[in-house]
Amino acid sequence: MGEPDEILQATCQEIVTLVATAIDAESSGELRVMRLPGGAEVGRQMTIDATESGGRMNRCHLSILNADTAPAEEVVRIEYEHDKQGKFEQRRVYSVQSVRRRGGKLVLLENFIAENPETVREEDFRSITSDSYARTAVKSVQDWTRYRTWQLQQTRKR
Repeated sequence: MGEPDEILQATCQEIVTLVATAIDAESSGELRVMRLPGGAEVGRQMTIDATESGGRMNRCHLSILNADTAPAEEVVRIEYEHDKQGKFEQRRVYSVQSVRRRGGKLVLLENFIAENPETVREEDFRSITSDSYARTAVKSVQDWTRYRTWQLQQTRKR
């Protein structure tokens, strides 16, 4: 087994590969082109919607980005949005995981502080340094992409 940093690098690369593969498999009509404020294309995004009819909202947005042009040298962005039932009310929960290139290496960061995409602040991201915790990000991406594969199979059956 490799050094902890090498293992975390491999985990980050696995996340990048999973997201890139999922986006490459999606039909282009389902993808959103992501652009910088000046209009230059910086990446592609897909949305996986697991909201059941009449149920709570449950969505995942997977983005693959060009680290050479994306802000903060971001390679992958994974955004989760879902409704969570609290004791007295339902509320929307939003979180972001991000793989970025820093000093020639990949790093995994997360942000659970933002309430929605518009309130994401760079200073709220924290680095994930535990590979066992980073593996939960891999599992989550695997679960969401498997769900999307299942969705597409169901659509083809109709």
